[in-house]
Amino acid sequence: MDVFSLTWKRTAAGSLIPVGPGVYFSPVKGASLAARATMLSELLPREVVIARRTAAWIWGLDVLPPGVNEVDWPVDLITPREPDTASCASPVSPEDVELPAEHVVEESGVRLTSPARTALDCARWLPRHEAVAALDQFLRREVDGGELAAMARTLPGYRGNKRLRQILRLGDRGAASPGESWTRVAVMDAGLPRPETQVPVMGPRGQWFYVDLGYREFRVGLEYDGERHHTGAEARAHDTHRRRWLAKEEGWDIIPVTKNFLTRPAPYLEALLTALLQRGWKPDNATMEHIAARLTLLRRRAC
Repeated sequence: MDVFSLTWKRTAAGSLIPVGPGVYFSPVKGASLAARATMLSELLPREVVIARRTAAWIWGLDVLPPGVNEVDWPVDLITPREPDTASCASPVSPEDVELPAEHVVEESGVRLTSPARTALDCARWLPRHEAVAALDQFLRREVDGGELAAMARTLPGYRGNKRLRQILRLGDRGAASPGESWTRVAVMDAGLPRPETQVPVMGPRGQWFYVDLGYREFRVGLEYDGERHHTGAEARAHDTHRRRWLAKEEGWDIIPVTKNFLTRPAPYLEALLTALLQRGWKPDNATMEHIAARLTLLRRRAC
């Protein structure tokens, strides 16, 4: 099929407008990602579909790269590939991919990939840590991991893809934030045991406390203190009181993790390793060698 080229530019007034052959549009200042996706669905041929990060956004999930404002993110587009046609991807053209009709839905006037197909595409194409964080969000929204694996087996480029299989295995619906997802992946990549998500611990008044990432057997946990829910004197005081109680009354060793973990994970991973070893974890020599090599690499990268 002919490729319909379209991109966006920012006007002097700060509006975002589509630019392409035969496209005429009165700009709207500060056009949101969802608004631009809606406009594109009206402008482009029906076979062009909103996908990946943009589709996830419309489904109510933020899987944009960290620190990116949605008004600055381009609309992700794909179009069904004709048999034996090479893939064509560029910042201004839809990408040709295998897209069965059942993978496309219409939501509020926007043609986009279904939640399951969007989850699979994000897992397939996003950078590793972002892919897992996106997958976790979809799983939390009741997308079924088994359905994603079955869908992957039907698609060229997805079927038999080793990286995709790894991402699907790493997914966990218990992750409550992208920061928790990133932390869990880094822990596992380092060779440490896979932690359980949202470990329940009965509190002092019969209420449940939940440890973000933990090992029940050793009573060791990691908790990601994101800026949204853990900033301010009141939030910090609550975290301190809760963790002090978990340590004193239940014997838990909780390691707080901040956003610094994303760029300098080695100190946190070393603290986790020390806590697990002190609590009785007994890794074999090969595992310890892998962990040591990984920590050395991470320390060098942070320098």
